[in-house]
Amino acid sequence: MQPEMRKALLIIGFISIALGVNAQKSYDYGLFMGMTEKHIHTILPIPDSNGLGYAAGGYYRYSMNARYSLRGGINAGFDKVTFTPNMVDAFGLFEFNFHPLNPKLAKKSVSSYIAVGLSYLIDIPLYQTISQTPNASIGKYMVRNIRIPFHVGVRYNATPNLTFGIEWALRKGFQQDYEIPDAPVNNFMISNWRSHVGITIGYLVSNYCKTCPFYENERKKIK
Repeated sequence: MQPEMRKALLIIGFISIALGVNAQKSYDYGLFMGMTEKHIHTILPIPDSNGLGYAAGGYYRYSMNARYSLRGGINAGFDKVTFTPNMVDAFGLFEFNFHPLNPKLAKKSVSSYIAVGLSYLIDIPLYQTISQTPNASIGKYMVRNIRIPFHVGVRYNATPNLTFGIEWALRKGFQQDYEIPDAPVNNFMISNWRSHVGITIGYLVSNYCKTCPFYENERKKIK
């Protein structure tokens, strides 16, 4: 093959990568471990009197390219004294990395990120309360479990297959205040905010250049 043809193929490979044709896609799945806490008030969330509880969960993240990712997962909260479950949170997020991440390049192994999306969070003590409240609408309660999550964190590719992260997440809710034996009222002082903080440990599977082997081969030949 002529050098000009090789260079032409290499240019096509670069264009394909720039357009994100499967060359920069990867995914990782892993664990979250940390703490969780309920908050009161709506403008400035303040921790409630129950304090921190334990949290654990799992996630799956699909990276479309070096900056953008889609992530889904489930977290659970546990009472710090009795270790009984007090929260279940299923979520879907869109993540943006402030710095491009590439598991095969050491200089692109760390980035801070933000994420937003939707979550469905069930506060188990509140569910137990509403189930005992006369004339309470279970339908309205279930709809109001939808929350808006916001995540801030730092992600580090320690090796091409191992990722670590530190993350803080906040959940904005729209639940009503159910007090036995009274009917539900719009008192936004309970269960409308919850935060998680902890670490993530993930296993990364990269698809870099699996669909464009000619790129790697031609690049080596030119060198």
